[in-house]
Amino acid sequence: MTALTVRKQHGAFVLDSGAGPRASLRTTGWTWRCGEIRTDAGLWTVEPTDRRRIGVTARAEHGAAVRLDPSRSHVPGPGGVTRWAPGRCGGELVRDGHLLAVRLPGRAGGPIRVDVTGEWAELDLVALTACFALLTRRRQRTLIMMAVISTAGGGPTG
Repeated sequence: MTALTVRKQHGAFVLDSGAGPRASLRTTGWTWRCGEIRTDAGLWTVEPTDRRRIGVTARAEHGAAVRLDPSRSHVPGPGGVTRWAPGRCGGELVRDGHLLAVRLPGRAGGPIRVDVTGEWAELDLVALTACFALLTRRRQRTLIMMAVISTAGGGPTG
């Protein structure tokens, strides 16, 4: 098993494998509705595919390279069916017995842990897409809580 770390540096989330930064994820807005992943292979736009932000895609000019969705996922490289199981504090991507597990930190700003078992094509892209999928859902929950608190915290009206 290989352990990777994603840390926030200078406004971006940087994937570090121990040999220095390899790839980065940068959001293009404070609501986390869209982002950009930059790897040695190129630049991808990453965004949710639905209103609840359960599925996400990473796409370049030529089409979607990664699609993470509990009902139908696709990642680069040969292999069978890919399963994406997002959770509240992490998620798992499984294909042909290979596992990519992402664990979000308990506190904001902490490092994200990515445990990789087996071979994955375009590992940087797949790992950062999974990180975005979990972080965009966390951001949505935060924004909903802020909206509820702001409407409920108005005090007595009469």
